[in-house]
Amino acid sequence: MLIQKAGLLIHLCEPIEYVANLIKLIFLPTRWLSLPPGEAFCNNFPKMKSSYRTRCLLIAFCVLWPFLSTGQQLDGLGSQQAFSIKGNFSANFIGYGVSGIENRMHPFSTLFSANATASVYGISIPFSFRFNNRKLDYTQPFNQFGLSPSYKWATAHVGYRNVNFSNFTMAGHSFLGGGLELKPGKFGMGFVYGRFKKATTAFEQAIDTTQTLTRKGFGARIGVGSDQTFVDLVFLKIKDDSTSVVNPLSNTYLPAEENAVAGINTRIKLSKSLSFETEIAASIYTTDITAPELESSQQKTILEPIGGIIAINQSTELLTAIRSAFNLRVGSVNTRLEYRRIDPGYRSMGAYFMNNDLENLTIAPSFSLFNRKLNLRGSIGLQRDNLRNTKKATSLRTISSAQASFNPGQVFGLDISYSNYSSNQRAGRLPLIDSLKLYQATSNLNVTPRLLFAGQRYSHMIMLVLSRMELRDYNIFTSQYTENQASLINFSYNLNLNEHKASIMIGANYNMLKNYLATTEASGITIGAAKTFLDGKLNLGLNNSFIQMDYPQGSGMTMNTTLTSAYRLSNKHSLRFNLFLIKSKYPDEMLTPNFNETKGDMCYVYTF
Repeated sequence: MLIQKAGLLIHLCEPIEYVANLIKLIFLPTRWLSLPPGEAFCNNFPKMKSSYRTRCLLIAFCVLWPFLSTGQQLDGLGSQQAFSIKGNFSANFIGYGVSGIENRMHPFSTLFSANATASVYGISIPFSFRFNNRKLDYTQPFNQFGLSPSYKWATAHVGYRNVNFSNFTMAGHSFLGGGLELKPGKFGMGFVYGRFKKATTAFEQAIDTTQTLTRKGFGARIGVGSDQTFVDLVFLKIKDDSTSVVNPLSNTYLPAEENAVAGINTRIKLSKSLSFETEIAASIYTTDITAPELESSQQKTILEPIGGIIAINQSTELLTAIRSAFNLRVGSVNTRLEYRRIDPGYRSMGAYFMNNDLENLTIAPSFSLFNRKLNLRGSIGLQRDNLRNTKKATSLRTISSAQASFNPGQVFGLDISYSNYSSNQRAGRLPLIDSLKLYQATSNLNVTPRLLFAGQRYSHMIMLVLSRMELRDYNIFTSQYTENQASLINFSYNLNLNEHKASIMIGANYNMLKNYLATTEASGITIGAAKTFLDGKLNLGLNNSFIQMDYPQGSGMTMNTTLTSAYRLSNKHSLRFNLFLIKSKYPDEMLTPNFNETKGDMCYVYTF
């Protein structure tokens, strides 16, 4: 009976045509992928019906319900605990005061937060909340609630959530809605639907006049395989609601955008020592759904296979991204060869940010010697931009790095890392002027030796950090203005008195920055101590640091004092109190104003 109902819904919603269009989108003809960006596309595809989203949800429900009914069987639930909840609740009361500068916080504020996981017959339901009396200057307060209950191989998403289907499609973007992920054995699927962006209001008197439309859509993933070998198909469809403008500015036009992304994500274990992985995605992005249609009949014919998926017009671009890698492991030697190419302007409404207009090839070997006491790894890569020759210049980059870790015993250890990043420009669509050509290299060297002496009564930890950064400019016209060097020396000593449940820390640091304007130096010391009282119930800590800055115009100093305390009333109740003091003093207030700042934080924590 259920199958008959599902068949009726499928017939009414006409999803076969939609799935066929989706498959065509993933496996588009080569001639479409070769289209240059910015060319106008036709808009002769049928428009989506008003009940489109509702129909998709009904289809998903009917398809997924058999799996849910199987996964929620009552076998073995008698041995499960009916209900349990674990987590903590905290209440923070913060006082603040400052003189010499403007307030950076409210004089008094409160913060209430909770993190917990409830379990109902083996079904885990994590949730959290956060309330702050300091309201943000936005139309939507930052108070978000969400949970993802799971049972065996089924996980549901309700409220504010984020999921990751692949790096180029749905990549951790938060949404308000619902979803379901299933993985019964080697088969897996996922579906989410919700609001990815809320409409915001722009005010002419406000500093931030950003105005956005409500953005809604869905993402779907279906795949098969294990962690070692799998194939996933991903589809994403998100669109702005052009009717969701709130108090629009009279002279502002806000175009509605639309995006459809299809991708393939796979990993194949070719042999015991060799594996291959790749991710391919195609993003169709329309920046204005009301833009004029394309007049070329040839391009209309090319794009006809994806009719009905997304509005295509003169503002639409087809953008692609690919990442492929081979991993080879032979004994203690592991080598990774990776190729990546992302079109200029590639973006997905399921991701916040993505580097684009780049093509690089990287090889990264690693191996160990002397029974893993010495571990070595490195990488070298070649990268270029201006993939479509639309920029004035093309940048060629070489990125290399090497790391070594030597641990011959428990007492001594040494870490060394070096990286070099060079960039060299060549002519793009216009000739390059020698005086403006970019040809630079940045190198970083870090050396960290350490000593550890551990005993029953006490232990010593000595660490030294040496760091050197240098920017070299090979353009004789600009080198005197751009070259700079930075050095860092940091020494720390920690003494743990195990019998007295106390610790002492002493540190010293030195920083130097040199460029064509000036040479700036900073040096300081840090002293701290901590001790436990009352059989571990009370913990006290004091940390004090002094930093002196030396400029060509003079010297100044900054002092930081931190007092921390924590008292455990019982296994479930505890109190914390922290006090922070900052004093900054510079002659004539030449670069930094003189000020005194105090902040106190009292916190109550209940663990359940």
